[in-house]
Amino acid sequence: MLAPLSWLKDYVNIKSNIKSLTERLGEVGLGTEEMTKTSDGDTILDLEITPNRPDLLSIIGIAREVAAVENTKIKYPDLKTDLNPKKNADILPLKIHPNYEVTPRLTGIVINNVTVKESPDWLKEKLKKLGQRPINNIVDITNFVMYELGNPIHSFDYHKIAGHEIYVQQSKGGEKFESVDEIVYHLPKDAIIFEDTEKIFDLVGIKGGKNSGTYNDTKAVFIAVEVDDPVLIRKASQALSLRSDASAIFERNVNRGGTIDALKRTVDLILECAGGEIASELYDLKKDNFEPWKLSLRIERLNKLLGIEISEKNVLEILESLNLSPKLSSEKVECIIPTYRNDLQIEEDLIEEVARIYGYSKFPQILPSGEIPIDEVPYFKDYKIDEKVKGLLAAAGFSEIYTYGLVSEKDLHNHGVSSEKTLRVDTPVSREYEYLRPNLLINLKKALYQNRLISAKINLFELGKVYNGKKIDEASEKYSLAGITNSKSFLEVKGILERVYKNLNINEDPTEYIEFIDEGVYFELDYSSLLEKTNQTKLFIPVPKFPPIFEDMSFIASENVLIGDIIKTMKSQSTLISEVTVLDKYRDTRTFHIIYQSRERNLKTEEIIEIRNKIIKALNEKHNARLKE
Repeated sequence: MLAPLSWLKDYVNIKSNIKSLTERLGEVGLGTEEMTKTSDGDTILDLEITPNRPDLLSIIGIAREVAAVENTKIKYPDLKTDLNPKKNADILPLKIHPNYEVTPRLTGIVINNVTVKESPDWLKEKLKKLGQRPINNIVDITNFVMYELGNPIHSFDYHKIAGHEIYVQQSKGGEKFESVDEIVYHLPKDAIIFEDTEKIFDLVGIKGGKNSGTYNDTKAVFIAVEVDDPVLIRKASQALSLRSDASAIFERNVNRGGTIDALKRTVDLILECAGGEIASELYDLKKDNFEPWKLSLRIERLNKLLGIEISEKNVLEILESLNLSPKLSSEKVECIIPTYRNDLQIEEDLIEEVARIYGYSKFPQILPSGEIPIDEVPYFKDYKIDEKVKGLLAAAGFSEIYTYGLVSEKDLHNHGVSSEKTLRVDTPVSREYEYLRPNLLINLKKALYQNRLISAKINLFELGKVYNGKKIDEASEKYSLAGITNSKSFLEVKGILERVYKNLNINEDPTEYIEFIDEGVYFELDYSSLLEKTNQTKLFIPVPKFPPIFEDMSFIASENVLIGDIIKTMKSQSTLISEVTVLDKYRDTRTFHIIYQSRERNLKTEEIIEIRNKIIKALNEKHNARLKE
């Protein structure tokens, strides 16, 4: 929100210098993103407004905050007009058909005999400092009052409203609408619209229509100040990728009690800058009375929650500075909450208001008391194991990807999965993201297709959740670890997974989880089950004090004999054999590197000879293998 300092000074006496002011505003939640200087020496504050404070999307709203931190009073604009037509005025008929479900309040009035022309210099300058382009005096006044008071206002050419009837409706979807800036839109379903007896002439809360805009030939205007459903405004704005300053205010919940004052301010300025006279009754169509509400604050609870003692006098002064009309009675403070403070609904909201104006920097810096918890919370997840597994796959040449947890019905069909047995989202954002994924293969294959044009060798893996069941009451979720490759062999993938199993201390064969697909080799493991089986307790074995003895032996055996079986047989001949590895394989000859070692003593030559003879004999008897001379 841009706030010219000169405009703020119209309403509040600022005593601090600009640096002190911005620092104090930052302390109460109005952070300054940047400041700029104008050619006339004015300072423009660019303030960061949180979504719960739509009242701060106005100059008056910011002025209230300045008045609170500066401990001074705010001066509101004079509202002169009583909104009643003169006795001899020509009344222009207008019939409004409200829809309180989508527009809970519609306040408006007709002004006749206006002169549409260029705005006065003071008005154009104020709008330019907000980055707005002046258009004409009527449009500029509605924009000025919106930025000043925070209620969006719109002006319509009265004579362009066919039948002089306004119907507040919701779009059916697909209707054509041309905005005031001559852009054609096709409306989404349920957008709020104004219609007359012939056409749609306003996309309510977002953009006015070209067919009802205020131009130089306009002689009578209908000024409208609405309160619109924030959800419908937000949905329509997103669907059309069309945002305006008005929609930004409406979707955050506009001041429902501010429509009359906003209308009075607008009428005052129109009569001053464009002439004319009031030509209708005041329309204030609403089902509910939008009045201020009461909210109480207990001093004892405030001090308990904040952990400090703030005096009653100080609390009352802070609440008074925020225009909350506090009254102390029996150890609690009764406040009247203005309608522009929709964020103040419970006692804790008032406590937060007192704390931020009091100043968080005044709170003492103390360490939390009590013992540090050592028990794991029920939902605790140790990500160290995940990172270890991911590191192993990355080291083996795989790249990690993250894909959406939702897939389409077509995706399920292409992979032989029944949509009737898969969990479906009730309100999917699109048909592409309709079902919760039952496996990781669907998205991994998509990723393989998308990347094969830019890379010949693709190795991808994902660790994420998959979902089972067809009804929510019988649904389950679990973690799955899956990978896909078009460059690694079956044995390579098997070896990689064996390495993963070994690091998880799981003594199982992962072969059954590897599948051949058209594009290469694919695997998917039930990672949740692996975590249940893993044992991360490590046994420290010190480095042996006594030196090892090395020996290489070559054996001739049928090629049908597995190397793993030969190594297993060799190791079983003595506990003094600490390691056996393959050095070479050529046709029917396999060469092994053997390490002999004891942790208690030095080995003797006689012991090594005895073990060697046992190895030769065992391999000959079990595998018909003979030592190569």
